[in-house]
Amino acid sequence: MITVYKGADFLSFNDRMDVYSVLVVNGKKIEYIGFNTPICYDDPKVKIVELDGYTVIPLVNDKLVLDAKKASCRVLREGESADFAVLDKNILKESDAKIVATYIAGKKSI
Repeated sequence: MITVYKGADFLSFNDRMDVYSVLVVNGKKIEYIGFNTPICYDDPKVKIVELDGYTVIPLVNDKLVLDAKKASCRVLREGESADFAVLDKNILKESDAKIVATYIAGKKSI
């Protein structure tokens, strides 16, 4: 199943610390991360998840380490496992962010 996540700041934690606005997950892997939803995902079979201005980060990185089974993503990029956390604030700007949800292999775990 393809899921398009949008309406959030997606902090990539790549070398340039890019911040994206759309993340597409196909099954357990990140298929696309970018600034606009590609037209090929404009399909009624695609699930759309609106994240209401939250911040998304890789589940395991230098700012957030969770003891989550099988979570291994260290950056958000195409081809990586879809392991990410949704936070109520941008942790690069505010230190008191709280976890709203976690996704492991593209599946919501909390």
